[in-house]
Amino acid sequence: MRIVINSWSRFMPPYIPDDVMFNILSWLPSKSLIRFKSVCKAWHAMISSPCFTDAHLECSKRNPSILMVPGAYEKQEDGENIAFMMVLYKYHGGKTMELVHMQNFPLGIGVWTRPVHCNGLLLIPTMNLEMMICNPSTRQIVFLPKVSGNICTGTRAGFGFDPHSNKYKVARSSYQRDSETQELVCKFEVLTLGTNAWRQTEDPPYPIDALTPVHVKGAIYWIVCSSLCPDPPNAFLRFCLTDEKFSLFPCPPSNVKSVRFTEVEGELCCACFFSETLALEIWNCSGGQNLEWTRRYVIQIPPDVVMKYPVERPPLIVFREKMLLLAFKKVYRYDIETCTIVELASKVSDFTCYEPYLEKEARDLHLFNYAETGAAVDVLLSRPRSGVRDRDFAEGETEIKFSWWFRRGPIFNFRKSILDNLLEGSIF
Repeated sequence: MRIVINSWSRFMPPYIPDDVMFNILSWLPSKSLIRFKSVCKAWHAMISSPCFTDAHLECSKRNPSILMVPGAYEKQEDGENIAFMMVLYKYHGGKTMELVHMQNFPLGIGVWTRPVHCNGLLLIPTMNLEMMICNPSTRQIVFLPKVSGNICTGTRAGFGFDPHSNKYKVARSSYQRDSETQELVCKFEVLTLGTNAWRQTEDPPYPIDALTPVHVKGAIYWIVCSSLCPDPPNAFLRFCLTDEKFSLFPCPPSNVKSVRFTEVEGELCCACFFSETLALEIWNCSGGQNLEWTRRYVIQIPPDVVMKYPVERPPLIVFREKMLLLAFKKVYRYDIETCTIVELASKVSDFTCYEPYLEKEARDLHLFNYAETGAAVDVLLSRPRSGVRDRDFAEGETEIKFSWWFRRGPIFNFRKSILDNLLEGSIF
């Protein structure tokens, strides 16, 4: 519904109520909020507050977009691949993708593996053990403390939010060689954003596969590495971010064990790919007290769409209403109602991503559901998040801070003009 206000009635109070302005601004895109921080001190304080950041994130989750992060690398004379640019694309529907941001690294960084998404933030690990936290909405990129160099192979990072402590955590698995037996041992470390040190936790009960994990409701899910485990369980590894302990989570009852994780509307989903029949199964788990997997779709993939190697690995997949996005050689849109696959037109085919299994450059497009957030990355790394959420002010602290500037002030007419444009829809 479109609301148009032509003029301000003389019967209206001479100020904008705090809760009205809070609710209106929380529905705006991040690029508008960045500009509106310059309107006045009160708006800057409100938009920068943790309670507003949480409210804005919840509004963004109701209308998520789809983000894609390919990469471009250059091979150096010594054989090392170096990335000098990072490109982010957003998909809203239709047949094209929107270029959101292009980040240049003049000095170059190590080739990154698949990014991990949580609450609008991206964790981007690199092959030289560097890790970055990126907010595509604010275009902020901050490097995390470097991890230990005592690693042989198989490092993989997960990223999630602990609702009990209101803190983000980065979890990393790696393989180190035992000094006595010379066998590879899977180790596990955790970094809490706001601290400056990695903490070693208990070792996982089974070796962890290099497939990218996924975060769902305060836990990170990993796949057991069957090649390093003589008798692998028919289950995933679930790492709880609250107590930082592992547990087993049952796999979907599919005849194919190879799966790809994704998170859809707060639920864990898996994609199982049959390489012989080229059939793709989509499973989702309710996540209630009685865990139950449900097969939602079975999709027949055309032969010319599938990558020839490694054919046993399923594609990347994300949901959006009645549509799936699949990444094989390129990005395809699958219509659930008509059962048709259409290739998306974009320039992403010009970029390549590093594939650790192939030890060379290969096309590997990473897609995930994305919700915008205005969270300042440097603030998350420097101090813990506030427990205040969505208009639950602590002892009226934020209320008092905002009230005078909203009711009176030298730029009230300017704020009134902005509100007119907001309600008319012309400022988006």
